[in-house]
Amino acid sequence: MTIKRKVRPNLTNYDVLELIQEELRQSEKRIVRKVIVAVSSGVLMVLLFIVITISTQGKTVRDYAAEAMKKAFEAERAVHIIDEAAGTNFLDQSKSDAN
Repeated sequence: MTIKRKVRPNLTNYDVLELIQEELRQSEKRIVRKVIVAVSSGVLMVLLFIVITISTQGKTVRDYAAEAMKKAFEAERAVHIIDEAAGTNFLDQSKSDAN
């Protein structure tokens, strides 16, 4: 107990009650500080997890997008080659119809 008071040889119930109340207030302050530290560290860990997850998934999404664009370009090129080989010129007809 950290209360600075004069020590008397005979403590009354009131003195004991004051000492216990002061000790309870100090322990409540310590508990509140520990809870605040625990909750704030938990929130920071969740935020860190989210940031790490987003940053690692961003590269995967870019890879998927690049692969999809590559396949779309190859498909368009294949359709163009087939159209020219068949002599149908569907692509040119569709362009002229759109205008």
